[in-house]
Amino acid sequence: MKRLCVLLLLFAGVSAVWAADLPITEVVLFSSGVGYIQRTGTVTDDATVQLAFKPEQINDLLKSMVLLDLDGGKVGEITYGAKDPIGKTLQAFAVNLTDNPSLGQMLNRLRGVSVEVIAVNTITGNILGVETKKVEVGKNCDVIDVEVLNLLTDTGIRSVRLDAISSLRILDDKLNLELREALKVLASGLDNQRKPVLLTFTGKGQRRVIVGYLTETPIWKTSYRLVLGEKENLLQGWAVVENTSDADWTNIHLALVSGRPISFIEDLYTPLYLQRPVVTPHLFASLNPVEYEGNLEQDAERSEHKSVDKRAAARPMAAEGMALRGSVGGEANFGRAAGAGGREMAEAAQSSVVSAATAQNLGQAFEYAIKEPVTLPRQKSALLPIVSGTIDAWKVSIYNANVHAKFPLYGLRVKNTTGLHLMGGPITIYNDNIYAGDATFEDLQPGEQRLVSYAVDLGVDGNRTENSGLQEIMAIKLVKGSLSVTRKYQRTVNYTFAVKDGKDRKLMVEHQFLPGWELVEPKTPDERTATLYRFTLPLKATEGGKLRVVEERTDLQLTRVMDLDTPTLVMYLKTGKISPAVKDALQRVVVMQNHLQDLRTQRTQQEQEIQNIGNEQSRIRQNMAQLDRNSDLYKRYVTTLDAQETHLQQLRANITDLQQKENAQRKELEDYVAGLDLE
Repeated sequence: MKRLCVLLLLFAGVSAVWAADLPITEVVLFSSGVGYIQRTGTVTDDATVQLAFKPEQINDLLKSMVLLDLDGGKVGEITYGAKDPIGKTLQAFAVNLTDNPSLGQMLNRLRGVSVEVIAVNTITGNILGVETKKVEVGKNCDVIDVEVLNLLTDTGIRSVRLDAISSLRILDDKLNLELREALKVLASGLDNQRKPVLLTFTGKGQRRVIVGYLTETPIWKTSYRLVLGEKENLLQGWAVVENTSDADWTNIHLALVSGRPISFIEDLYTPLYLQRPVVTPHLFASLNPVEYEGNLEQDAERSEHKSVDKRAAARPMAAEGMALRGSVGGEANFGRAAGAGGREMAEAAQSSVVSAATAQNLGQAFEYAIKEPVTLPRQKSALLPIVSGTIDAWKVSIYNANVHAKFPLYGLRVKNTTGLHLMGGPITIYNDNIYAGDATFEDLQPGEQRLVSYAVDLGVDGNRTENSGLQEIMAIKLVKGSLSVTRKYQRTVNYTFAVKDGKDRKLMVEHQFLPGWELVEPKTPDERTATLYRFTLPLKATEGGKLRVVEERTDLQLTRVMDLDTPTLVMYLKTGKISPAVKDALQRVVVMQNHLQDLRTQRTQQEQEIQNIGNEQSRIRQNMAQLDRNSDLYKRYVTTLDAQETHLQQLRANITDLQQKENAQRKELEDYVAGLDLE
């Protein structure tokens, strides 16, 4: 296949360049899971460079590939084999294999085709179709379904059972070729091999070219070793780099970039088809085509956008490479170490590729450029030194009750004095030439400080107690008929530490920060994070140490006065946190509530009396039903009922009067309360 491609290109007057002639010269690995690969080489006259990629790499390639012809040439098209869904491709062939047809189904689809069938003898004819017949088999004459192929031959119609056919050949060469091509498409769905990508360069003579693209790569990782000394602390940083590609890295320029550029995969390789509605034509006279007027506002916007696009396209594409190696904010552009200067590459980029848009690099990044060329065979990994030097670090003990309720942790306050950005990772601590423990930290900017902990400090006992039940009413106001009560809550946490190993130490106490609570004691923390206060507490070997942290929170509660009962109002009157005006108003509310309650009580009592009389009358009427109307007891019951009815009439009149007074009193209270607005 490769030889055939070479012959075709030579015949067309185009020189062929292969991946080996365009080796990898630079690799930039990012901490976001992608890597920039740069190939550099030479081409002569019009040339086509063939590279090969895995199918899953094509999307990143289509999204990111950059080509440069540095010596006056031009960049042409990039061609690659289109990837269409197999089912969609199979539908284009004369023989439809999309649904995995059986032999009988496929022969039915070949009706009319000339075939040669070898069964007991050889039969040549055109396929009429396949039918199912019932056949008796065995001693018990069981009936089974058998597929039979019907052929139209020169001697008439012949029927052949499919299970008797040993060979079948399609005599139509074109259709036979179509069937073979369809089978190749099916086989390609299982093909995990590399796909060829052809890059075209046009020009005269020998020229340098650069091909750069992004591909998915393992995230490069960091690990550190910190050796604590009496005067200096030595920090070594190593990068874990993995070449999981199928190409060797031989004497390449390697750079490692820490940062979080946004990276994603978009399927640009698979052809996309839109579902279109099927419309049945209406049988009526044709209409003249309609021309619609354009929207002037939208047209103006389009013109403005086109002007902007033209201005953007006129700018040269930035190609000066990484601005600073070993400094914050470097821009990761292609072609840094290709042997061509930034100005030369910018000129080449402008002349060989006309950019349709410009892009702006967002965010900060830091690059570790490996000084010496790196050789790393494919499917191999390596540890590369990226940091080596002294760093400031001070020993502290760190207590956080949520981490360990009893013991603090041995730790370090590390200040990044390396001048480099330290990407986060694990760090192994050595103290007095002995392994002391492991720690980890997040990214550390130059000059930034960070706490790390690496072991449990068994020489100190810690204890934390909390009292958060104290509350106090601070002020009471009346605001538009509502009672405004301001309460202050207090939370006290006591930390107590005892030193057991006879050594002085500096302790850093981490205390949880709660939104809405104000720190009262101590007045200010030594440090403040998003979720913690930090307090420094020197511990003496003979004394230990104590820390008291007091926090306060103020809450405002609004309650409608009409929703408060008399005991609650009396309680507020006794707090002593109330002004004379508010006190007088609340006292009057209490008096009015008491009067209203008296009316309600009287009404309730008389309603209860009516209910009792009703119960008594029911008892009397039941007894009267059993008595002689002329008896003395019956007559006495009649007299009693008469007196009760008179009393009931009076009670109902009283209840009506009390209800009216109660409603009037409630309205008077509501009107009075609604107008209260006092401090």
